[in-house]
Amino acid sequence: MKNICRNRFCLILFPCVLAGMLLSGSCLSARCHAEDAAVPPLTRATVETQTLALLDQYLKDFQDPNTGVLYLGRFSTRSKWTSPADVKAKLPHPWGYGSRIEDTCLHTGQMLVALLEAQQAHPNPRFAQEARKLFQALRYIYESCDTPGLVPRGPHPDDRTAYYDDSSMDQNTTFIVSLAMYSQSPLASDADKAFIRQTLNEIGQRMEKYDWSIKRADGKTQSHVGFTWKQMKTNGVTILLPAVYALYKGTGNPHWLEAYVKFGNEKEGKRWQLFRPGPDTQINKHPIYANQNCIRLGAFYRLLDDDAPEKQWTRDLLRKFAEIQLERDFPSPFMRRFIDEETIQSVAKKMNWGGADIHGTTAAWELYDKEAISRLRSRERGLATLAHVRFPLGGYHMVVASGQEDLIQQHQAALWKMLNTIDLSEIEGGETNYLFSVVSLQLYAYLWNSEQDSP
Repeated sequence: MKNICRNRFCLILFPCVLAGMLLSGSCLSARCHAEDAAVPPLTRATVETQTLALLDQYLKDFQDPNTGVLYLGRFSTRSKWTSPADVKAKLPHPWGYGSRIEDTCLHTGQMLVALLEAQQAHPNPRFAQEARKLFQALRYIYESCDTPGLVPRGPHPDDRTAYYDDSSMDQNTTFIVSLAMYSQSPLASDADKAFIRQTLNEIGQRMEKYDWSIKRADGKTQSHVGFTWKQMKTNGVTILLPAVYALYKGTGNPHWLEAYVKFGNEKEGKRWQLFRPGPDTQINKHPIYANQNCIRLGAFYRLLDDDAPEKQWTRDLLRKFAEIQLERDFPSPFMRRFIDEETIQSVAKKMNWGGADIHGTTAAWELYDKEAISRLRSRERGLATLAHVRFPLGGYHMVVASGQEDLIQQHQAALWKMLNTIDLSEIEGGETNYLFSVVSLQLYAYLWNSEQDSP
């Protein structure tokens, strides 16, 4: 397998697996996955129990106990992370990939969104407690940077002044929608809401100043993932419209509502035409961005008024994205650019793919075989785990995020088995670990929002 640790692009493509799945030859031993045991029946009670267990383990492993910030690496390994001095020197990259502090807003914000969804569906004091802590963590992150409106990457747990000012689309949009959702929650105090109003106005004003692109603190250098949000394609409209509307909901500032309406009406409503699913609808080729987009759209759906036509369009788009992801091949042509063909062919043969790739989420999970994976060479184990755990997990996440009863009921048994089977203790990367908790929280929310209490 290519040494993607040295490949700049793949440092963002596979943060979930870099440290723990694709590169370390020893992490995926036969102990990586729990022994097959009887999976408990899927009910509200059992999902709550498993959700709390996953949440407990994830927070124990990846959260700074003092600040509540969530990191990409296990907190106990922080002595091996990029040092504060190197962070300040913009190493290993100005945008921080490989540092383990590069996705703090992303993971903290997405976990907050999932907790708020679960708490709204059926309150649990533990969810409320952790949501409050994550909100304070987001505030801590934002206030670490002295540039108003800049959402930093970091800070380093050992030095609050060590952060990266090269922010990104996903850090910013997640920060915006998670704070907007929190502002609408009964958990938010008046002081919390005041902070959110000021902060989101600052972020919106900075984005607007730079024509909805992201600049570093110098106001000149475009961030690595700082492209404009105004692009007229599905990817662009599903970023810009939810983010600007969330600015309005979180601040109450009519300026952002006016901007939202203006953007939607431009070029005879082309953005809304692109937003509504059709035969040409595509999802991001980047598998992690595809999942992030569904979390952002899910937050948008919940922030919209019930009678807003955009609400149904969003629901339809979430369904379309899930259907596309369920039918994706692994590895896609996009992913083959970063994995050598010899390794793919070897894994395909040993894991009984029946060809050069796997077609769809269901097949990928059905072919999961922990014993077969344990017998693979170290290079192959990571690819097999990516194929048979992270890839299907992404599809099942989109299914649950869609809120579509028929899709969820079709796939929930497989998802439930995955949530009860995979042992995350030896998967080092935070992205896979946090996504397990997010999916479980969203499954919990679905069950309590529906009439279902059993398969």
